[in-house]
Amino acid sequence: MGKVFVLREPRKRDREWNIYALREAARLKRWLDGVYYSPRLQRLLAVFRPTPGTHVNMLVFEEMGESVLADAYRMECPRGCNRCCVIHSGAFILDVEVRMLPDEARSIVLRQPRETVVTPGGKVRVYKLDTEAMGRCIFFDVESGGCKLEAYGKYLKPIVCLLTYCTVFASRNNKLFLKSGYKELRDGSVLINYREVDEKQWKRMVDRMGSVWRRYRKVLRSQRVGAEVTR
Repeated sequence: MGKVFVLREPRKRDREWNIYALREAARLKRWLDGVYYSPRLQRLLAVFRPTPGTHVNMLVFEEMGESVLADAYRMECPRGCNRCCVIHSGAFILDVEVRMLPDEARSIVLRQPRETVVTPGGKVRVYKLDTEAMGRCIFFDVESGGCKLEAYGKYLKPIVCLLTYCTVFASRNNKLFLKSGYKELRDGSVLINYREVDEKQWKRMVDRMGSVWRRYRKVLRSQRVGAEVTR
């Protein structure tokens, strides 16, 4: 079997290093295969499959045999949940990613609050995207429940969004799974238990998670109506 490149785990209380690692991952995000949970390693694996000859920064990546994914669960982000985008999203985008955006989207980002983080690989400018009410991402479309950046291509989304999963939804061998338990072990590894479900149970959980977005949308709509009435 072949090899894959896995992003090294983030370091606790070392934001500068983690931003550096994300910037290096952002350079390769077009080759992101997905995020998996490995029961064997008891950790999440952000897996990349760059084409031969592509430079990979081995300070932030590690090479693994493809067999590590044999029993792994692939993290899924079903449409209709949106919980990570609509409140307390914490979304941000890095300067190297902003340069990839089309002019219209780039101009929106450049108007957002930003900071410069001094990382081991140099200065990185970080732009906040969670500046809407209750921390909603500026690129989240409340009405449709989708990311506006996806219109330009999935891999123009911020690397932090592509790598961050709530771990509730997973798939393996064309079967659906929901998280049934979670425990952080003393050595820093993570034990996640999954149970297989059918499509009905899966949809029920999507609806449950999506209730936050639907309530948010309802409030936003009522505010718009109220604003129109007072005009």
